[in-house]
Amino acid sequence: MEARDRESKIRPLPIDDIDRGTPQDRHVEPKRRWLPLLVIVMGAIAFSVIARGLGPTQNSEVAAASTTAAPIVETAAPTTTTEPPPPPPQLLRQLLPAAEDGLQLITMTNTSAMVGEWSPASAAPGFNARISQPRSASYSADGARVAVHSWVGEGSIVVDSADGGSPIYIQGDVSSGAWHPTNPDLFAWTRPDTSNATDSTLISVADVSGYTIAVLEPLIDISISRSNHELRAWGDWGFATTSTNTVFVFDADGEMLWRSDGEFYDATPDGVLLLARFEGGAAMPYLLNLDGTETELIGLDIGAADLRITDDGEWVLATTYQADGHTSILARTVHTRSTRLTSIDETARIVDIVSDDRYLVLQEAHSNDLVFKDWNTGAEFRVPVDDQVAAVNF
Repeated sequence: MEARDRESKIRPLPIDDIDRGTPQDRHVEPKRRWLPLLVIVMGAIAFSVIARGLGPTQNSEVAAASTTAAPIVETAAPTTTTEPPPPPPQLLRQLLPAAEDGLQLITMTNTSAMVGEWSPASAAPGFNARISQPRSASYSADGARVAVHSWVGEGSIVVDSADGGSPIYIQGDVSSGAWHPTNPDLFAWTRPDTSNATDSTLISVADVSGYTIAVLEPLIDISISRSNHELRAWGDWGFATTSTNTVFVFDADGEMLWRSDGEFYDATPDGVLLLARFEGGAAMPYLLNLDGTETELIGLDIGAADLRITDDGEWVLATTYQADGHTSILARTVHTRSTRLTSIDETARIVDIVSDDRYLVLQEAHSNDLVFKDWNTGAEFRVPVDDQVAAVNF
């Protein structure tokens, strides 16, 4: 056993020496177990110094800070943006400078018509009367009164002052009504003639000035042959009515002067009628004069959507819807065929010609804006409204 120990040069120790060391070993210098740790730490420091020398140059203050403390990340407070308030709505005098005395208008829905006035210094109209179930509406020649044709009572008309006075009622199966073009006190309407067994229509004319009772009584009644006439225009020259796609012209006594197939569009105060026949789906406009002669309006047979004639009878205006959505406006003189062309950007219908024939008033289908188009210069003024406009006056 000893020989094997000598060969392996391993000296076994007693168990007590392993745990505590023998007396003769206690004077031996203790092992330096801290030395490897010191070498590792010194190596790490040296490596960091070398690496810093190889890296990009840093500001000494930044370098010092990076060795002492981690950077503090500050979270910025969320920023809130305050949108500027919307601009104030424009006044009427800014929207339509020509309406220096204000604007009168009647707006309509399926259930009611609102009669109102728009001051030049206001951003919106003020309404002073409401009439239910309207069909159509119009202003008198001076704009002092309005007439609204209603479905109430199987057809009735309310005549009211433009500033909201006491209304006057025309009752009894009224089929239509129209103001005299130059005398603001005269109003006429049509209704079935029940006074005899013949098939006829009654045209009634009344003076509304100073009228104080609720139901308007006519000054005269004129019976015309054939039922279901609707009064489209009248004046000192007589009456123009329509019935089943036919236009009739009667004199002031009710005698029929002319009849013509076609559609009624407009009339001058002197009794020149603007009509159109339809051929191949296109409107072929012409004028029917008081003497029965016709004037073809060559150049306006362009599939017009609507037609109007100026009060002086010199110009005819036609609107046509174009494929790209805009509405073209073609004006043509009656006698010389001189033309002017303008347009608006949207599909629009004609409301009226106002301000001594200066403006063609249209209403856009999409926005409902009223567009006052100076068809002589092309100038355009937009006035926003909420509902369909039945009548305009200024």
